[in-house]
Amino acid sequence: MQEKDTVLTINVVEKGLVRAVQTHSKERGKELHGLVLVDVKYADQAGRPKDNTGLFTEIICNFDDPDEVQRVLKPYINRLLCVTCRYESAIQPLRQVIPFLPYIPTPSETSLLWATEKPLMRDRLSNYDPSLTPKYQYMEETDVPEVHELTKDFAFPVIVKPGGLAEALLVSRCETEAELEKCLENTFKVIHEIYKREHRRSKPSVLVEEMMQGDMYSTDAYVTKDGEIFCLPLVKVITAHSIGLPGFYSYRHIIPTGLPESEVEKAFEASRSAIRALGLSATTTHIELFQTPQGWKIIEVGARIGGYREALYRESYGVEHFYNDLAVRMGGKPKMPGEPIRHAAGMNIYADEEGVITAIEGFDEAKKLASVVELGVHAKPGDKAHFASNGGLLIVDGILSNKDPEQLEKDVAKVRELMVIKVKPE
Repeated sequence: MQEKDTVLTINVVEKGLVRAVQTHSKERGKELHGLVLVDVKYADQAGRPKDNTGLFTEIICNFDDPDEVQRVLKPYINRLLCVTCRYESAIQPLRQVIPFLPYIPTPSETSLLWATEKPLMRDRLSNYDPSLTPKYQYMEETDVPEVHELTKDFAFPVIVKPGGLAEALLVSRCETEAELEKCLENTFKVIHEIYKREHRRSKPSVLVEEMMQGDMYSTDAYVTKDGEIFCLPLVKVITAHSIGLPGFYSYRHIIPTGLPESEVEKAFEASRSAIRALGLSATTTHIELFQTPQGWKIIEVGARIGGYREALYRESYGVEHFYNDLAVRMGGKPKMPGEPIRHAAGMNIYADEEGVITAIEGFDEAKKLASVVELGVHAKPGDKAHFASNGGLLIVDGILSNKDPEQLEKDVAKVRELMVIKVKPE
């Protein structure tokens, strides 16, 4: 039998994953290899993270053709140690691959579906423990004329969120039935285009939920093949909406949070319940929660590492997130953190108004600030700037950390002051 020495991933290869494979190689005393299967529909996407070290072999294939998937995996089937998946858009291709991975621990196809499609997720959470979720209603485009009847028992305000998108795309708040009806009509006008851009294959749909009142937090948690769950420290999430800006995207991340241990454990117990409700195993999970007067409520659960969490946990707690992700997917256990070593912050920046970007200024100066770890610009002059609630993508993001929390706050504010996004209204 061939030696198991290969890590499989889907669509992208990030630097953190390469480092994790190299670390596991050193610990095992033998060289491990990587394999990345890239969906033919995704292969030409601009900016797709790729491995430039030669560690990962790339194979482009049609995930919709089971025969082709089986053929390309055949030479590796007895060599595979584990399979991992970084982004939400890769979950469906992962589901299509799992039937051909019989000899390694994986989450089930069904559990991944429940963790991807928000209506199914809500059904499983509500059935497992009704206290975890707000009142909700699943809707497709043909249901819009019946919106009054379908939401007649709801208390406003409500939130409208697409069933299969992440990063708060097209998420909106509605104060009245009239606003809700208009919001749904506008959402279904653009949702097909956004699903296509984000490589979502499911039928576009939305959830209408009673709005939860409270503070937003998240945790990433590792789930072993045997169902043991290890929760990482909470991250506080400041949404744009909570500070009066358009949209519900993550304006700011804060770690450590300073929450009492008793509240942290309640958040972890809600997270563990959500993971069990979805039947997830042999995977890393990203859980978003609200701390409400009625207790901790689940916003959503993803079967993957959360956005920016690799950098936030590394800076604040010294956690090697990709290393742990591979460990649990290989059938082992993660290395959990002790006390925090630094204060860290994540930040996302959209333009103050929608239109055509004419200039993005201040990057070079902002990057020199002492607390800046990573700073990225994801647009250029000539691109269109739209709010997240209208399906727009963020323009600037960054990770900052410092042992001095006051200096960190000063540098976070300075980055926002220096980064100027100039827009010409259309």
